[in-house]
Amino acid sequence: MASATDLITYIGVPLAVIGVIPTIFTCAKSLVTLRSIRRLLDDNGTPAITRSTLLSGIVEVEIPRKSIIPLDRADPAYFELNPCPSRLRGGSWTILNWKELIIGVKAYRVQYHDELSQPQAEVGFEALLAFLLDRGAVPSVAGFSDLRSSGLWTPAGTKLLLSPVTADPVLTVATASDSDGILSLCLDWRHEWDRRTWESLPPYWIRLTSSHEAAQIRAAIKGIQPDASKPEPADPSTTTTFSPDRRPSATDMLSTLHDSLTSFRLRIGSSGVEESYREDDPKHRLALPHLQSHLPSDTRPMWFSVGCTALGAPRGGLWSYAIPDDITQLARRETVPCGVMVLLGLLDDDAVPAWRTPYDDALERLKQQTKLMDRARQMSAENQLSPAEKVRAQQARVSKEAWEFHNEMRERQIERERRVEQELTEALTSQRLAIGPVAEACRAWLVREGHVPGAEAETGFAAIVEQVLYCMITSEGVGWKMAGMLDRWRSWAESGGMARPTYRAVAEDVVVFGFAACVLWVVREAAMHEAGAVVSDLQECVRIWRKVRLG
Repeated sequence: MASATDLITYIGVPLAVIGVIPTIFTCAKSLVTLRSIRRLLDDNGTPAITRSTLLSGIVEVEIPRKSIIPLDRADPAYFELNPCPSRLRGGSWTILNWKELIIGVKAYRVQYHDELSQPQAEVGFEALLAFLLDRGAVPSVAGFSDLRSSGLWTPAGTKLLLSPVTADPVLTVATASDSDGILSLCLDWRHEWDRRTWESLPPYWIRLTSSHEAAQIRAAIKGIQPDASKPEPADPSTTTTFSPDRRPSATDMLSTLHDSLTSFRLRIGSSGVEESYREDDPKHRLALPHLQSHLPSDTRPMWFSVGCTALGAPRGGLWSYAIPDDITQLARRETVPCGVMVLLGLLDDDAVPAWRTPYDDALERLKQQTKLMDRARQMSAENQLSPAEKVRAQQARVSKEAWEFHNEMRERQIERERRVEQELTEALTSQRLAIGPVAEACRAWLVREGHVPGAEAETGFAAIVEQVLYCMITSEGVGWKMAGMLDRWRSWAESGGMARPTYRAVAEDVVVFGFAACVLWVVREAAMHEAGAVVSDLQECVRIWRKVRLG
C-alpha cells in the first residue's frame, strides 16, 4: 500500500510542476516580447524606457512625445529626407527632418511587439502646410473643403495635400486614436517627389521683377510724356542727389538703390507686407517703409497686398493675407456705367447698349431756314427804298443781325452745356458693365495709347499688374495714385453709383483708371479661380486648428 510520502512524490510533485508551467511560459514570453520591443525601438531610432511585469506578461513602454517645427530654410537638411525614419505607427513625421523638443511622455502597455506604436508629434498646422508646400506639395480642393465643413468628423484618409507628380497623398487625415481631441494627420513623402530647392520661392512670398515696361508704366501713371531722346525724369521720392561736401545718409543710400532695382522679394502676411528685400542683397537689408504704413488713411499697403495676393494665389502656395470681402465683391459687381466708358473714349457707342437720347436738330434747322427767309425779304424790301433810306435800313439790319448772332452764340453755348449735362446725367445712370469688358477695353486703350508696350494679344493682365505693383514699390507717387483711384472706385460702388465729381476725377486721370481696372480684373480672376477657394478654406482651417498631431 502506497504511503503518503509516495503519493506526494509521484502525484503531488508532477501536479505542482504542471501548475507552474503557465507562469514560467508567461515569464519567458514577457522576456521575449521585451527583447523584441527593444530591438524594434532600436531599429526605428526611437528612445524609450521599457519594463516588464513577468507574472502578468505586460510590457510597459514610455516613449517621449515631441513638438516639432521645420528646420531653417538655409539648412541643407531642410529639403532632404531622414535616412532612418521610424516605421512604427504614429511615426510618419520622422520621414522628414525637424527641430524636435520633448514635451511629455506617452505610456503604452502591450503584450505583443506588433502592438507597439509611436506618439504623434505636435506641430503648428500653418508651419506644417508651409513646409510641405515649400517642398512642392499641392493642396486638395475637396480635402480642405471637407475639413473646413466636417472638422474632427472628417473621414480618415481624406487627402489634404497631394504629390506634385501624381495624385498620391502627402498629408491625410488620420484616425483619432492618439489625438486627444486634436486634429490627427498622417504624412508621406518620397524622394522622387522633390522638385524644389532653397532657390525656389517659399510660401507667403512673391517675386516682383522689373522689365522695360516698368519705366513706361510709371511715367504714364505720373503723367510724364515719354521721349525717346531724353531719359525719364527721376522720381523725387526715390532719387537723391549727393553734394560733394555731404556724406550720404542711410536714407539717401536706400533711396538711390530703388532706381536700380531689378527684382524684389516680399512676404505678404495677414497684416500686409511684413518683409521685403532686393534679391541681389545677400543681407536682405532693404525695407519698404511706405508699404508698411499704419496710418488709417493710408490704403496703399492694403491695395498692394490685395494685388500681390490676387497675382500670386492662383499660381499656388500659401497665403495668409485674405482679400477683404468688400474688395472681392467690388471685383464681381457691375460698377462702371457704359456711358461713362464712351465719354472717356474707352469704348464706342456700337460696343455698348443704347444709353443717350438721340439729338434732334429739326427745330434748329427750321429756325435757321426761317431766319434766311426773313433776311431775304428784308433785303428785297431794302431794294425798293431810296438810296439814303436803303443805307439806313441796311445799317439797322446789320446791327440787328450782329446782336442776333451774339445772342445765338450764347444760346448755342447754353444749349451745348445743357446737352453735355444731359449726356453726363444719362451716362451716369446708364447700364453698368462688369469688370471684364471694362478691363479689356482699358487694356486695349493702354496699348493703343502707348502706355503699355507690345501688341494687345501679347500684353496680359498679369504682366501689366506685376509691373504696376513694381512701380508702387519704387515710387510713392504711383502708390498714392493707384490707391486713390481704387478707393474712389470702391466708394462709388458702395454709395450707389458714380457721381459727377467722381467722373471728373476719373476723366482727369484715365491712365490710372485703366491700370486700376486691370488690378480689379486680376482680383476677380483670383476669386473665381479654383485656387481661390482652396486659399479661403485653407486659411479658415489654419485659423481653427493652430496645433495638430502628426504621425
